[in-house]
Amino acid sequence: MASTPEPLFSRVERRFWRVLAPRWAHQPLSGEDAARNGGRWNPKGVPALYLSGELTTAVAEYEQDIGIRPGTFCAYDVKVERILDLTSADVLELLGIDPADRHAAWKTILLVERRVPPGWRIAEALIGLGGNGALVPPVRPTDGTNLVLWKWNDAPEPVSYTHLDVYKRQPQGDAAESDDHDPSPASHMIPPGPMPV
Repeated sequence: MASTPEPLFSRVERRFWRVLAPRWAHQPLSGEDAARNGGRWNPKGVPALYLSGELTTAVAEYEQDIGIRPGTFCAYDVKVERILDLTSADVLELLGIDPADRHAAWKTILLVERRVPPGWRIAEALIGLGGNGALVPPVRPTDGTNLVLWKWNDAPEPVSYTHLDVYKRQPQGDAAESDDHDPSPASHMIPPGPMPV
């Protein structure tokens, strides 16, 4: 991959969305599941937070080929530097990335063909260049955009998120038993700290 000129990095500041599986509803900033299994844009062992620019895109990403299933909507107010826009043809050309690699059937490549998916190689290269994340096209063909973050808790302006949980039905997990846990605010900010593992 070509070296990355500093102007290629951009700042992203906007609202993103995610649908959380019940198992992870109490940990909306966790990248543990992605790290355990790997994902389209993160190798195994590398935490990642997958977000969508539109609510409809978040739903489509959550369902994929599984179909309708329970989930919790969560909004994320993102302010993050050093993002690479892999939806831009100019950026792809400058980085030497084949546009087709963004849509590769990564699970088939990994599990059937026993090869390293191209998204893993791209992610490792961009992380090595100091990227905090990338804007990427969604799995399903839509006009939407996804954001994958490899670093978020240790950013100068960490990701904040808002629960869409008016009736307080979202599980709180271990945090509910903590003396300093306040379930009343609808918006939370995670302080800077090490990247979750």
